[in-house]
Amino acid sequence: MIFAYAFLSFCIFTGKGENQAITVAVDTKDEVYRSTLSAKEIAGMTQFEMQIPGIEKNQIREIRLYRYFQSICVDKIVEADLDHYVTIEKDTVIFQNAACDLLRSNSKTLLFERIFFILVLLALLIFVWIIINAVEEHIDPKRRDNHGPIHEIKRFWGDMARYWQYMTFAASADLRAEVANSYLNRLWWLLEPLFSMLVYVVVFGRIMGRSVENYATYVFSALLMWTFFSKTINYSVKCVRNNRDIVTKVYVPKHVLLISNMLLNMYKLVFSLIILVPMLILFKVNIGLFVFWLIPAYILMILLSFGAGMILLHFGVYIDDLAYAVTILLQMMMFLSGIFYDVITSLPKPLNTMMLAVNPVSMFVDTMRNALLSNYISNVPLLAVWIVLSLELCYVGVHIVYKNENGYVKVV
Repeated sequence: MIFAYAFLSFCIFTGKGENQAITVAVDTKDEVYRSTLSAKEIAGMTQFEMQIPGIEKNQIREIRLYRYFQSICVDKIVEADLDHYVTIEKDTVIFQNAACDLLRSNSKTLLFERIFFILVLLALLIFVWIIINAVEEHIDPKRRDNHGPIHEIKRFWGDMARYWQYMTFAASADLRAEVANSYLNRLWWLLEPLFSMLVYVVVFGRIMGRSVENYATYVFSALLMWTFFSKTINYSVKCVRNNRDIVTKVYVPKHVLLISNMLLNMYKLVFSLIILVPMLILFKVNIGLFVFWLIPAYILMILLSFGAGMILLHFGVYIDDLAYAVTILLQMMMFLSGIFYDVITSLPKPLNTMMLAVNPVSMFVDTMRNALLSNYISNVPLLAVWIVLSLELCYVGVHIVYKNENGYVKVV
């Protein structure tokens, strides 16, 4: 699949940037109606119509625009702005001149497709580098000094099996220690994301509430993913130093320390779902079969957290200031990742396109919310390439740590 996308992206990247066809998808909550318009049709139109039996304006949730990839939305017309773009007359949605201008502006740009090509190319280059190293290791195992891909991947899974009991025990011990002297005990794991959500709802609800349905659930579901990611990344930078007593006395693979913390954060995430499930029921969110698309979104979140965390774990041993820099970068990333707003409709072009394509946090949050709250699959090719990149990032992180972990004791 990734090679097919690579070929398609190459064609896009080397093209002349001519106007592209646009698919218009009208989401009526119960069904999605699509119509594809060619570049020639879009160029000269002042209005166009879509026949939808029994349609009324209050039935339209949003109107999405797609280009090459039919699962990646490049622009939206939200319910609050429908009057500016469309009118309804006798089973017909009439798109006015403003909607035609919106289609033309999206037809003229290939920015997203070209960014996607760069991501695919990067994934292929890293993959080729790993394969070359694996071939060299296979030809002459001693040449790789036990740091070739085959040896390290086998060693990693062997360490996972050997230390799994320790990781689960350490995670449960840390969980008990966190609430040992608190009156509210595990309730803090619910209260932290709940009060964060309430702050965003109060501060941004009046602005975003017009364009986002079920805004409280919209924010809370994203905060759960963001909290897991940010806490894992923050911990990874100080992972070795925080476990100085263990690292300096016995040998423990350093990824074991990070995975123990990820298990702790995962337990808190699952515990927080105690609030999310009643919220979905309270706000009458229509859960459909596409909710299973949550699984690849969460897989990406976990892989990205581990891969980036392993690399930061290594550099955090040698650079004391890295913890401060990561804290600042995470704060910036949070406000650029659409945790409390829709990236496509809230950020100006081309920043919204860049944030959805280049920022994997923004992408897996958007994918999760579309599946959970709007019941449709989104960002399929983008999710595929970022999962591949995250897997490669995991290997690079494990490789760096395995190669340098013997020197950590001297530094800490």
